[in-house]
Amino acid sequence: MENGFTKDDVVVGPISGMRFRDKDSLFAFYKEHAQLKGFSVVKRNSNNKGGDTARYITYCCDRARIHKTKFTTKSNNCKARLTAVLDDFGCWHVSKVVHDHNHDLLPSISRLMAGHRSVCDSLKRDLLTHDRSSIRPSKNIRRAEVQCGGP
Repeated sequence: MENGFTKDDVVVGPISGMRFRDKDSLFAFYKEHAQLKGFSVVKRNSNNKGGDTARYITYCCDRARIHKTKFTTKSNNCKARLTAVLDDFGCWHVSKVVHDHNHDLLPSISRLMAGHRSVCDSLKRDLLTHDRSSIRPSKNIRRAEVQCGGP
C-alpha cells in the first residue's frame, strides 16, 4: 500500500494513532477495510474552521444515519466510525475508532454495495454517447458485458 501498510493492516483495520499523508489515502484505507469486513463507508462531517482545508474529518458506516421516514430500512443508527485530525505537519492522525456495528456485516456481497461499485471513465463516456444517440439500455448492458469479458 502507498502508506506502507500491509494487507494484514487493512484486515485489522484502523487503530487510534495511525497517520496518513492525506485524507484521500485515509479514506481509501478505511474503504478497503470496510469492503473486506462487509460494510460501506460515507463521509459524515468535517470542519474547516474558516480555512480551505478541513481540520478534522469523520467517516462512518453507511447505516449510521437515523432514518426519518417509516419506509427507510437501511439506516439503523450504527455507531461504527473513524475520526481523524489534521496535525501541525499536514498529516492525518486517527484520533478515535469505533468498530461496533449494530447490524450484520456482509463481506460476501460488499462488492455490490454502492460505496464499492465503480464504472470506469471510458464506459461512462460510452454510455452517455449511446444515450444521446438513442441506443437502447439493453444494448448498452450487453456491450459492457462483452467488453468486460462476460458471456
